[in-house]
Amino acid sequence: MKVLIIEDEKLASDRLTKMILELEPTAEIVGTFVSVKSSVEWLKSHAAPNVIMMDINLADGQSFEIFSQVEVKTPVIFTTAYDEHA
Repeated sequence: MKVLIIEDEKLASDRLTKMILELEPTAEIVGTFVSVKSSVEWLKSHAAPNVIMMDINLADGQSFEIFSQVEVKTPVIFTTAYDEHA
């Protein structure tokens, strides 16, 4: 399983990576990005991963902006510390 992580907090990104690999040791983290801009650039130039773990508030805006810039056909699991998005 190929997993893309979009998370601007290093501790949270590292924790997600650790949890994913503990649950699915054969998983491959294909990239970790901290911004809308870097995520869009990667998504435009690479094959779609199997799943995207995506924080909502990123370094340069909300991750929802990604969907207006690139078509995302991959399942997305939103990860956030803010309960108003739950």
